[in-house]
Amino acid sequence: MADNLMNVMHLISSLEVGGSEKLLIDFLAACRDDDQVNYTVVIMNRAVNPTMRERLERLGLNVYYLDRPEGHKHPKYLIELLKIIHRHNVRIVHSHNFGSKLWAVLCKAFCPGLKLVFTVHDTMSMPRLDKRQIIIHRHWIDQHVAISKTVASLCEKRGIHNYRQIYNGIHVQHFMDTNRQSLQARLEQESFEMKPLKIVHVGRMDYPVKGQDILLHAIKRCKDAGLQVQCALMGGVYPYNQKSFDELKALVQELNLNNDVEFLINRTDVAQVISKADVFVLPSRFEGLGLVILEAMAAGLPVIASNTDGPKELIEDGNNGLLFENGNPDHLFERIQLIYQNPAVADRFRGEALQRIAKFDIQAMKNQYYLLYDSLLSEVSGDTNKAIPNTRQPVVGRLTDEASI
Repeated sequence: MADNLMNVMHLISSLEVGGSEKLLIDFLAACRDDDQVNYTVVIMNRAVNPTMRERLERLGLNVYYLDRPEGHKHPKYLIELLKIIHRHNVRIVHSHNFGSKLWAVLCKAFCPGLKLVFTVHDTMSMPRLDKRQIIIHRHWIDQHVAISKTVASLCEKRGIHNYRQIYNGIHVQHFMDTNRQSLQARLEQESFEMKPLKIVHVGRMDYPVKGQDILLHAIKRCKDAGLQVQCALMGGVYPYNQKSFDELKALVQELNLNNDVEFLINRTDVAQVISKADVFVLPSRFEGLGLVILEAMAAGLPVIASNTDGPKELIEDGNNGLLFENGNPDHLFERIQLIYQNPAVADRFRGEALQRIAKFDIQAMKNQYYLLYDSLLSEVSGDTNKAIPNTRQPVVGRLTDEASI
């Protein structure tokens, strides 16, 4: 690690209840007591969840809200970013979605010595890049973070070779439940007729990607087969996916599942919700990794996931969880039925899963990020380009009309 403090700015479009936002806050929390890196955080857009904002600001970092309406391209936002970079002697900008990435590239155009890092969080974005965007990724982004082997493979296919494969991580201890009963022990006290098997899913309400419709159809098959189950769907709803959420609610009505399915919207208490469930299901049609799988494993839940992309890297079918054919509600029903009828199988998965998740602790992710940042700064020659320790007190700021031009 470099002797000097590294000044890194994390740039993200929103601070909603989403996977990348939650991961960023968890990562920064894991770094809270370290002294190798000085972090500044910039939220570009107005989409800020109050609870997420409170969690971020409790960390005592330099945090800025640019209050940008989505899609606006006014140069005042670039000017403000450049001011923040200068104020905190930022040497690395780490962006977390495609909108913030473009603003980071503009910053580098004015600060050629700036190093850019971009995390590829999903498997859908890379295949959609046009030639112009590929050029940006190859020649302007200094390093990509591929969150899974699947994502790394997609980078390779697009000719983007400047990447490191670093798995996302979780605070394993935060989800561990040492008092959780085995499913078999629970059934000795109360049958599923007394207390239905509680299934939980966590993911934004965007069913073309996250596959909640597949799960709902599987729940319908469970009910038709006489299985006593209940399902909680937890996730974010925003203007861009409101239509998807409305269609999911209509599907619940259509399948007559009103008494069997509940929606938990825009909540942040994932650990608490998971702790009350018996089984976790991730029916995604596309998934870069699936951190919620790891969270459920840490909590001791048996996991059923679609055999796609990232989940296949986390689950060995029949060993530490179950996989079902992507997009097939009948196969998902069969997997739920297997757990329902064989609780000992679910309890065996628990032991195997707990052994597997250790390497996905967020401390391992943090260490890999430190190595990445340090390697980028070591490429910069000359003392004037070295990171300088920042002695300012934490700042929470907001772009106002005074910054307009």
